[in-house]
Formats: sequence, structure tokens, C-alpha cells
Amino acid sequence: MFNFIYGGIDFAHKLDAASNPTEQYFKHVHAFHEVICFVEGDVEYTVESETRRLVPGDLVVVAAGRYHFATVNPDVRYERYVLKFPSDVIPAFLAERIQTLGPFLGGENALSFAVYDTYYGNYSDEELKALYLAELVKFLVTLSKEPQATPHQTNTTIAAIVRYIDEHIRLPITLEGISEEFHFSKSYISNEFKRYMKISVMQYVRLKKIIAAHRLILTGKKKSYVAEEFGFENYSTFYRQYLKLLEDGSLPHSSDRRKKQGENQRET
Repeated sequence: MFNFIYGGIDFAHKLDAASNPTEQYFKHVHAFHEVICFVEGDVEYTVESETRRLVPGDLVVVAAGRYHFATVNPDVRYERYVLKFPSDVIPAFLAERIQTLGPFLGGENALSFAVYDTYYGNYSDEELKALYLAELVKFLVTLSKEPQATPHQTNTTIAAIVRYIDEHIRLPITLEGISEEFHFSKSYISNEFKRYMKISVMQYVRLKKIIAAHRLILTGKKKSYVAEEFGFENYSTFYRQYLKLLEDGSLPHSSDRRKKQGENQRET
């Protein structure tokens, strides 16, 4: 097991024993990409409107900006590799391809991920980052050439609402507007969305807007301009929510630090 956080990347091989579950599997969205290779456990994973009960060797590909969470049986040991990285550490064409991949891909992936274990502890931080990124790029190129989608459940109503929100992310979005668009009552949309996504519609909209706004901020745009661009009427409200996502690690930051082997991080 290892956890390597350095130079903008966060790669880990994690194991939660059934007798000592150590992590929380919470609902979140972040501005970096995440690839999870499932080794073993009893886990149901949801990415936006799609859900799958994972089997060994499964990949979960969470492109930047996609809402996701895991439902984990704490009585069963849960082992997985977790690779978190921003777009700017990989070639631009790969960052674009990740956005087009489905969230659930199959194959015999655990063996290929084991190479990360062989590097850990034998190289300096700079060398480890170079080796890990080289393996990541090679893996992503191969993966994007022949993606093997696995069967999963899709909630078509939620998928349509998510698509509508993505397409109108810079416009004012209200529950009333969503209700009119899909000809469902506000209560039906609220209940169905909360039941499936474990979050309210408007909480989801705010999260997605802030993640999208962050991308503009990284290009040099002023926060006040970006807040207005994405329909936040109150700048202080936007900035407070933006800082919260920065603090909980949902937005990429520049701090270079390396966690000691065995330390537990709160992540799915």
C-alpha cells in the first residue's frame, strides 16, 4: 500500500480491512480527473446518472467535473488503486479523450496497476512523479484506443437533467426552469434527483457551476468576473463556496507534499 502526493498528482494503493474501515465514501465533484482500479470489495459506484456494482478488474473513470460517490459494504475489505491528476500533467489530446470515456470500463487491469507498487520507495519524489506519469500516459493512450465498456444502470431522467444543466451551466438555472423543461412537477424532480444522486438539484447546480468557474479562473480570469459569468448574483456567496471546495481538495492546488506510507486519506 502507498499514498504518493507530489507535484499536483495523488496516486495511491489503498486497502480498508473489514475489521477496521478507515475511510468515508462521500458525495463530491472535483476539478481534476480520477481513475480507480477496483481490486476487491463490495462496492456500488455512481458517476452522474450511471451506476455499477463493481467486479475485480473494473475501472471507474471520473472525468473532471463529474459528480460521483461510492456505496461501500464496510464488512468487506475494500482494495483499489486511485489515481488523481489535473489535465495539465498529461497531453492535451488525452485530457480531451478522458471527457469522452464512459465511467465504467472492464478488463484485467489490476496487474497493470501493480507496477506502481514496484516503484514506490525506490526512487526520489521527482523520479517517482516522472515514472508514475509515464505509466499513466501509456495506460490512458491504450485505454482510449479500445475502451471496454461494462454493463451498468442508467437513470434516463437524471441523465437528461444532468445534460440540461451541463448545457446551460453559464445561464441562470432554477428548479422551476427544470420543471418546465421536462414537464415534471418540482416535487417529483426534487425527490427523484435526491433519491438517486443523494444531493439536492440546486446543490448539484452550484457545485457544477463552481467547478466550471474554476476552469476559467485557472486561465487568469478574475473571480468577480467568473462569478457573474456563471450567474452568481452574490459574489461573497460564490467566493465562500469556492473557498470551501479549495479547502476540501476538490479543486487542484499547487502544494507539493508527500504522505507517508500507510496514512489514510478520505476518498472513494
